[in-house]
Amino acid sequence: MGSATRESLIAATATLSGRGSVDFATGEQLLEAALVVDGSPALRSALADDSAPAAGRASIVNAVFGGYTADAKAVLESLASGRWSSEDDFVAAIERLGIRAVASSAASSVSINDELFAFATAVSSDPGLELALGSRLGLVDNKIALVHRLMAKASKQTVAILTALISQPRGRRITELVRYAATIVAEESGQTIASITVAAPLTAAQRERLARALAAQHGSAIRINELVDPTVLGGMRVQIGDEVIDGSVANRIADLRLRLAS
Repeated sequence: MGSATRESLIAATATLSGRGSVDFATGEQLLEAALVVDGSPALRSALADDSAPAAGRASIVNAVFGGYTADAKAVLESLASGRWSSEDDFVAAIERLGIRAVASSAASSVSINDELFAFATAVSSDPGLELALGSRLGLVDNKIALVHRLMAKASKQTVAILTALISQPRGRRITELVRYAATIVAEESGQTIASITVAAPLTAAQRERLARALAAQHGSAIRINELVDPTVLGGMRVQIGDEVIDGSVANRIADLRLRLAS
């Protein structure tokens, strides 16, 4: 992420936070705006062009998204007034703030991350399902219908996030999309996601010790998403954001084989 993008994203995030308690419609509209902008090269270029007057870009926002809530328009105007390292960064920022807004609208009893993780687990354990959702040849409407069937008992927030991401994955795999969304949702609640892959389920005590150790290392509350995969044989693989620590037995064996072959 370039410095221009980082600064503009911080400013737009502050705008969203400053609106107070935003409703679900605002988050849903921001996610829709990301799809609209990404699908129109002309619109994407016009809104991300920092050489154009800010007032002109704000007028484009009002012309295209005039029917949106005041909160959604305020965030979009803030985004359009910023400087971006690339047009893709601009689209990603709309999407990111849309996910944050949707997540913030959920009741405290709703765990969007648990629902996202359940979805990711179901998809990763079924190659046919992963292909149906991830294939570029599949119709978007069919993918959305499949998401709705799979997540019939999930919150509207989780369904909205998954629908938006699967409608326009922008080259990202399903598991990557869900991890990305989970990270943003966790940030909204002041947490950091640690994806743990182990050969056998951790005990409650092991999970607690691991969470404490990772929290001390990263300086924030850690939420553990645990995936059981017998192929790792033993040990564990830990991923936090882009950082991966692979201490699995399978990885050690693969590393040893490489050394013996060299």
